[in-house]
Amino acid sequence: MKLGIFGYGNIGRGVELAIRQNPDMELFGVFTRRAPETVKTLTGAPVYPAADAARFAEQIEFTYDGYYLDHEVMPHAELIEKIKNYGILICEYDTISKDVIDAADKLRLIICCRGGVKSVIDLEAARGKGIVVCNNAGRNAGAVTDLTMGYILDLARNITKTSNLIHTRQLVGEVSTKPGEYKDTVWGLNNTSPFIMYRGKSINHMTLGIVGFGNTGRMLAAKAAAFGMRIVAYSPHLDFMNAPSSVTPVSFSELLARADVVSVNCALNANTRVMFTKKEFLAMKDGAYFINAARGEIVVEEDLVAVLKSGHLADRK
Repeated sequence: MKLGIFGYGNIGRGVELAIRQNPDMELFGVFTRRAPETVKTLTGAPVYPAADAARFAEQIEFTYDGYYLDHEVMPHAELIEKIKNYGILICEYDTISKDVIDAADKLRLIICCRGGVKSVIDLEAARGKGIVVCNNAGRNAGAVTDLTMGYILDLARNITKTSNLIHTRQLVGEVSTKPGEYKDTVWGLNNTSPFIMYRGKSINHMTLGIVGFGNTGRMLAAKAAAFGMRIVAYSPHLDFMNAPSSVTPVSFSELLARADVVSVNCALNANTRVMFTKKEFLAMKDGAYFINAARGEIVVEEDLVAVLKSGHLADRK
């Protein structure tokens, strides 16, 4: 299907982008009383894949600078000077404070490659100038959930613990209590042998409790389900109607009581700051594992250390 666009304002630009992304449509032409303007974009964050940027080269002029080039955040004064000439800013680690926004007379859109933007962008200043701010919700969900599953496997199967014992030669094969018919089994089979002491647990017999069921929590649930874990989840904000059948929504107190592993994957806000104190840790199952994959302020660190030292929660030592 061939389509033509008459007019090239905000709606016309949006229609063009939609046409170019639809393989069943072909753009016949753009008709306007004046030539379409190329939007100048300052890009201080990686754009993946690069082909995506190339597709819009006729409409968007990309200037790559700052963190994109050398993983060094652009000096604040330099950003204030450069932003004057751009209509779009793509950023990641730059601080877009009020003085930057005040200097940005042409800026209409900020695309921040972060999940949360409040810490790096003055949203009130942007709103005051009519600048649209977009975030990238869940951008680290894959990395965070990979790491969390790695922790679960490591803790359950004593991977780091036994590796350290072997590399420091605290575990050696010099003493063996194995029967002759098990010559290929290292270190024996009695209760003091490494085979018995460090073989760990099967995670498909464990219950994972996920605190927070946004992008990261949902992705973690999918990966844990693939390992056969039972999954309970708690979130005070989200509707669980679309949750997969492998996830059981529960109250916070029930999650603490049922989970063998508690993974924190919620955002930091007034309701979650110091969410985990000594009271919550003691409400967890004896010998349970606690993984904080969110912000540090959600946990009272001194209380966690005290409970770990008491032996109520499991650790990796």
